[in-house]
Amino acid sequence: MLNGYTIESRKLKHEGGVEMYIYLATGTADFMEHLQAKYKKENMTVLYGGQQSVLMHVTEGKTKFATPQSFEVVKEVGEFEPGGFYAITYIDIFEDSQLSFENRLKSKSFHFVNEPGFIAYKLLKPIKSTVFAIIQQWTDPNSYQVWRDSADYAEDFDFMGSHETDRRPTTLAVAPYTKLYGTAPVEEVEEDRDDRF
Repeated sequence: MLNGYTIESRKLKHEGGVEMYIYLATGTADFMEHLQAKYKKENMTVLYGGQQSVLMHVTEGKTKFATPQSFEVVKEVGEFEPGGFYAITYIDIFEDSQLSFENRLKSKSFHFVNEPGFIAYKLLKPIKSTVFAIIQQWTDPNSYQVWRDSADYAEDFDFMGSHETDRRPTTLAVAPYTKLYGTAPVEEVEEDRDDRF
């Protein structure tokens, strides 16, 4: 029980009834590539994003990282594939609103899953923080941007608030934001591209 609320501990079961976790480590592209090579038997993907890159570790158990952002996968559509383009949206939720927020997103039917270029998404519940995350994988940045510029975006991500009013639901501790990443190093990348609201 937390603040008078009973917390459900239902875990998303994958093939064979296994729980799935995602761990994110942040650093330079060179260091993330070094870690990926060091743990080549693990399911790790380097996401390149300008000055800072992310190494995403998808596993059924513990991570090899010392101090990652740690998440439990609570809902997913599709499976991540090699390559592509990633958008990670971070949503900091007040502790007493986390269960209702999680349940709302788990029951929501997102329009983006039917968009051309969509590959997969995972709804991530924080393990030791208050920050939820939604990871989307797209075939390319243009497919993501078409959805991002559509009316469906406002309905899918209604928790993001409005550009004009900067109002957001009272469940949010701070304004959510989205970081954009490629899966291949590039010469010139916009510095940590970021959709902040």
